[in-house]
Amino acid sequence: MDQFLAFVTEHYILSALWVVVFVLLVMDIAKKRFSSIQPLKPQEAVIKVNRGGIFVDTRGAEDFAKGHIQGSKNIDLAKIRAGEVKALEKFKDAPIVTVCNYGNTARAAATALEKAGFSQVYVLQGGLQAWQNASLPVAKTQQQKKKK
Repeated sequence: MDQFLAFVTEHYILSALWVVVFVLLVMDIAKKRFSSIQPLKPQEAVIKVNRGGIFVDTRGAEDFAKGHIQGSKNIDLAKIRAGEVKALEKFKDAPIVTVCNYGNTARAAATALEKAGFSQVYVLQGGLQAWQNASLPVAKTQQQKKKK
């Protein structure tokens, strides 16, 4: 115990940084645990969408074109945060599963959708990567060539 106290007093900046990291980690875990937005595994997400829901892909149009879940709507995070969600109005009370590459951006989009009044918002746990790892199909769209 004496060595621990000696280390803390001699390296107070490093010790303070460790305390900050620990507090942030605990806050993140608590936020996810008590959040009303639940993560869904790919198979669970398919069930929710098949019961009248929709996938909302929050990635940019270029990433969406490279590969996306068939039938998903592409509305990027900036538009969702700005409240541009008219395309989703008929899904106010239906399940909405937000999707991004790994699930981090989708959580922010789900929070914004929930604040906008959508009642059943979920996040695809692991994002499109988890979807592909579960051997579920991915659709690709043809990009139009830009004219110079």
